[in-house]
Amino acid sequence: MQISDVINRVQEHFTDGLVIVIGSGLSAAEGLPGMPALADYLISNASELSGSDAVLWAKIATALAAKEGLEAALLKHQPTETLESWLAKKTSALILPKEREVIAEVVRGERILRLTTFLLKILKSSSGLPILTPNYDRLIEVACEMAGFHVDTTAIGQYAASFDHSRSCMASCRGIVSRGKTSVLDHFPRAVVLKPHGSFDWYRNDSGAVRCAMELDAERLIITPGLNKYKAGYSAPFDKHRELANNHINQSARLLIIGYGFNDDHLQTHLVKRIQDGTPTIILSRTATTVAKDVSERSPNCVCLSKPIANSGVSVISKGVAFEHTGTDIWDIGTLAKELLG
Repeated sequence: MQISDVINRVQEHFTDGLVIVIGSGLSAAEGLPGMPALADYLISNASELSGSDAVLWAKIATALAAKEGLEAALLKHQPTETLESWLAKKTSALILPKEREVIAEVVRGERILRLTTFLLKILKSSSGLPILTPNYDRLIEVACEMAGFHVDTTAIGQYAASFDHSRSCMASCRGIVSRGKTSVLDHFPRAVVLKPHGSFDWYRNDSGAVRCAMELDAERLIITPGLNKYKAGYSAPFDKHRELANNHINQSARLLIIGYGFNDDHLQTHLVKRIQDGTPTIILSRTATTVAKDVSERSPNCVCLSKPIANSGVSVISKGVAFEHTGTDIWDIGTLAKELLG
């Protein structure tokens, strides 16, 4: 494989049947704190903890000091319910101010998100573009709206929105058209954004869950890293988002994976199998994880693009072949859109 093959592959990839998986790497590229920053923030605020939670956190902190990573540390030492609640509050406290700053800049017209740049260049399918993410922040939703997509979050409304997938699918319908002898629904271009780990605009209420675009003094529904996420993932609305996300993965004609580390079993089992079965896949990452590299090497139709260690340009892995090309950073979704998609 040569760089010309990579360019051709990229330019032919973004057609019908595309499913996008986005990890925290894309949010980090826009300036939001990532896992390392979150770990440091938790450590700096651990004095708030007491009793058994403080004892348990000391064990987690030891794992973090050994460079095991936050996800691995929380898997090794399962948080209590009260510690998990503290983790969720601190995660929100760290990320929300920066998220608000970035979104304000976008709304004021002072910046364009990388995902918006990309979405403006690709085919807007009326059947819906599935975007699956473990991220809590709302940069994906904002990026989609700025690119002219209706955003289907599976919730109906903005301020006291109930989760109803069937109704939310109809919110983008603009009429009925005839195709031959058949009448079908015609939709505005839409993105179906699925968040199996929750979102900063999901809140707990007496009926279970509600989505609200305003900042509320209420418990947010987000699943923090660790063993508890598997239990929490089987309650509403997490379960429906996980189910729909896996269905889209299984039915995908091609996959685009952006800034995702392949460390989430809610998506990874279906995702890796689909890639290894030969689904055309492009992985974009600043720093490709060991799993991403392994999947790219072993899968018959997968290309991984990441940042070279020493140079500008791109590092390519595909079917056991690896090489670097000096030049444009096409591992970055914004740069890729500008340079390769016209």
